[in-house]
Amino acid sequence: MNSLLLFAQAAAEPAASDSLLYFYITACGLFGPLFVLISILFVTLTIMNWLAISRNAIVPKEMIEQFHEKWDAKEYQEAYEIAKSSESTLGKILAVGLVKMSGNVAAAEQAMNDAAEEEVMRLEHRLSYLGTIASVSPMVGLLGTVWGMILAFSVIAQGGPPQADKLANGIAMALVTTQIGLMIAIPALVFFEVFKTRLAQFVFELNVQTDNILKRFK
Repeated sequence: MNSLLLFAQAAAEPAASDSLLYFYITACGLFGPLFVLISILFVTLTIMNWLAISRNAIVPKEMIEQFHEKWDAKEYQEAYEIAKSSESTLGKILAVGLVKMSGNVAAAEQAMNDAAEEEVMRLEHRLSYLGTIASVSPMVGLLGTVWGMILAFSVIAQGGPPQADKLANGIAMALVTTQIGLMIAIPALVFFEVFKTRLAQFVFELNVQTDNILKRFK
């Protein structure tokens, strides 16, 4: 019987996590929707970069082996089809180079270099947005801190005993916005550095594979 009463009492009381979530939503004030938008962008860019900066997306081993196999067998059209059908960065570069092979090797080499530079720039450009979020989030939190302190001091400046609830609202905004800004910025910075290192590694492998294939063309 006592256990049933305790269960009913616990079900009737709001969960602590719900109360904390409500506090965060109300404390952020007008900065709440902005933090939600930044969080959505952060998650979206993290997933996009995770998929784009990978071995299969840049230098897939299976595609490279199939391409070399067809090229060694002098099945050049089949090798071109393998490169063209691949969605990887190396596949796109090879497809561009093979189209220019009808002219000369120098033209193919220049086309492949231009395509490689364009593809790498596209990956770096997308990654830079994640770095921007890592830089902007704490600045938004700092703006919320300043805004909250202004609200708190404006209550004190009215004269007389300050209203505790209004004073607490300003201080809560100052602290919560700083915390949320850092909670977004820290993982964003970590992912940015990890992806930056992975991209440098795969770009190096991409250059090695491109040079090896160009030697085979020559």
